[in-house]
This record gives sequence, structure tokens and C-alpha cells, in this order.
Amino acid sequence: MNKENEENLAIFNDLLGIMIQLRDPKTGCEWDKSQNSYTIRKYCIEEAYEVVDSIEKNDVNALRDELGDLLFQVIFHAQINNEEKNFDIFDVINDLCKKMIRRHPHIFKKNKKLKKEEVPISWEKIKEKERTKGGKTGILADIPITFPANTRAVKLQKRAAQNGFDWNKIEDIFDKINEEIEELNQAINEGNNKNIEEEMGDLLFSIINLSRKLNIDPESSLRITNKKFYDRIVYIENKLEKENKEFKETDLSRLEEIWTESKDKIKQEV
Repeated sequence: MNKENEENLAIFNDLLGIMIQLRDPKTGCEWDKSQNSYTIRKYCIEEAYEVVDSIEKNDVNALRDELGDLLFQVIFHAQINNEEKNFDIFDVINDLCKKMIRRHPHIFKKNKKLKKEEVPISWEKIKEKERTKGGKTGILADIPITFPANTRAVKLQKRAAQNGFDWNKIEDIFDKINEEIEELNQAINEGNNKNIEEEMGDLLFSIINLSRKLNIDPESSLRITNKKFYDRIVYIENKLEKENKEFKETDLSRLEEIWTESKDKIKQEV
């Protein structure tokens, strides 16, 4: 082992030592040592979103920091389970190594080289074998219900499509979307809130399905639109500030006028 590897291993061990000290029953932090995997589960999601946020902002310093926070969550859960004699961080890493080797036979077993577009197909086939071997026989059985609804919808639709349950043509999905819009309108006219909620879900599910069929990630697509909306609202606020006007006290027609202006201005800046 060279000097750099030794230093890196020492840094990793320092991190493990910090976590052990934080969890020490006698001298540890009162908050850290009182936690279990269930009580800190939300922080994994929060830290993952902050990682994505730093990537989208192209902020490499923030990315470095947020990846550290996400890594700490992995170490935290591993230490909790180590104390309960379930597994430790080295079991996690070892399992991960085995999984990556198993799911990349075209690299590690010198099988036939795969094209970029063939790799996800091979990955899913191997996952399916693992799922069956693990006793999960239903084609949707291993898709967590805790996923955000958008993410879970994509995974449900993708898995069903991989097993032959899919629309043949894009036009068919558009027809389905129009059908769901009509059913939503009917529910709204009837004033039935439960049906409105259900039909809205059906419409969103169909739009997500269209996105999947077009090979567009709906989450990424919506995030782009969210940013676009945010930027245009900020443009309106800045414009009104120069006019000494308040947003909520400005006539809607004036807001729409600046909104239209913002579309061209922001495009030019990009």
C-alpha cells in the first residue's frame, strides 16, 4: 500500500471513529446516541436532494460538502446496525462490490462487450434474476412504496413495460390523456372531491407514462419548468422593484405583460 492509500484509509477510519464516539453510550452526543435507523430515515432523502441541488447549480464546492453529508448518513446507519450486530460498514461495501461485479459481467467476466444502450437492459435482466432468487416473484414487488409518487410511477410503468404491458404507439397515450381529462372534467362538474383527486392522479400517471415513452425523465423535466417559473417570477419582482411597486398590489394584466417580456429576456441571457 502506497503512502496516499494509507492516508486515505486513515481518513476513512477517522470518520468511523467520529461516528463511534458520537454514539458512545456514556460520552457520546445525547442526540446522536438516541437515534435509530427509523428516526433518521428522512435525512437520507434530504441530503440526497441537497446533492442534486448542488449538481444542478453546478456548484462543485457545495457538491463536495453535500456528498460528505450523504456519506455520513450511510456511516450513521451502518454504525447503528453494527451496534445491533446486524452488519457493519465493511459488509455494506463488500456487498456493493459484489453487486457491481455481478451486474457488469461484460466488464468483470469478460463477456461480450455491450453497447451503451444495451447496458440498462442487461442490468434489469440481472436484477430480475436477483429478485426471483430473493423470493420476490411479483414483477412490481421490489419497488418501494416509500419512493416519491412521481419516481414510483415511472418505475411501475417501466417494469410493466419490460414485461409486455405497454402502449404500442405514442398516439394511444395521447388518447388516454384526453380520456383522463374528460373524466376529470366530469368529476369537477359533479363536485365530488374524492373522484376529482382520483382522476387527477390518473391524469398525472398518464402524463408520466407519456414522458417515459418519450425517454424523458418527468422529474428532470418538471424541475426545468420549476426553475423557469422561478426565474420569471424573480424577473417580475425585479422589474416591479425598479417601478417602486409591490407584486401583490400590481394589476394582473401588468404582471402578465412583464411575464411575457421575461420569456424573451431570460432566453437572451441564457
